[in-house]
Amino acid sequence: MSNGNIQGIAYNVIPVQDIMKSANWFKEHFHFNIRHQTENSVSLFKENRPILHLLHSSDESRAFFTIDNKKKWVITFFTDDIKKLHEKLSSKNVQVSKISYEGENGNFFTFEDIDGNIFDVWEHHDCELIF
Repeated sequence: MSNGNIQGIAYNVIPVQDIMKSANWFKEHFHFNIRHQTENSVSLFKENRPILHLLHSSDESRAFFTIDNKKKWVITFFTDDIKKLHEKLSSKNVQVSKISYEGENGNFFTFEDIDGNIFDVWEHHDCELIF
């Protein structure tokens, strides 16, 4: 029986210059599936779960904001092995920050895609993430 409540986030929309170039970048680095392609957009899935929707934009806007002149991400991915993912991205010359160990809050690092969108990666073994 449905209750009319929000059950989660379906996907996040990010602006990109070249949708297929960006889609293939995410496919290469994160093994996302490319689906629902139109002339100006494409959806990326992890298995059968929607993750990102890439939308063509020739504007300079990107998926981040600033606080005190520091870029902040709007999307956080999670992983079960932050060191392995960090090493994999670094070895492929993806711009990544150092891993930040934040005690009970978990471990984090940020990375930038080929369009300059900024993402956060989180590893925390005490949280339950439901799909």
